[in-house]
Amino acid sequence: MNNFDYKKIGERLRKLRNYLGLTQEQVASILNLGRDAIIRIEKGERKIDLQELINFTKLYNISLDELTAEKHITFDNEVAFARGFNELSPKDKKEIIKLIEYKNLLKFKNKEK
Repeated sequence: MNNFDYKKIGERLRKLRNYLGLTQEQVASILNLGRDAIIRIEKGERKIDLQELINFTKLYNISLDELTAEKHITFDNEVAFARGFNELSPKDKKEIIKLIEYKNLLKFKNKEK
């Protein structure tokens, strides 16, 4: 694993975390790491072992190749939304669905004018 560019991997991890709206504390908690470890990983100052790499790929729903190689990562809003939506409580899910329905109703009414 000495041939990995940990700085680039760290940059990708930071971009993915920010894209999904997660804090370093949240990622640290999910992955059972300290916030300091996340900071150092994102700066490329700390090497990541294979299991940690796998854990990051599971969290961000990307392949190991996307994370470690020069392969382009596609940021998909729908996938990110679906992942976050699935983790909401049933009450929050209902509230969001109501908001979407309301917004669609407003959009429909505006088209009628």
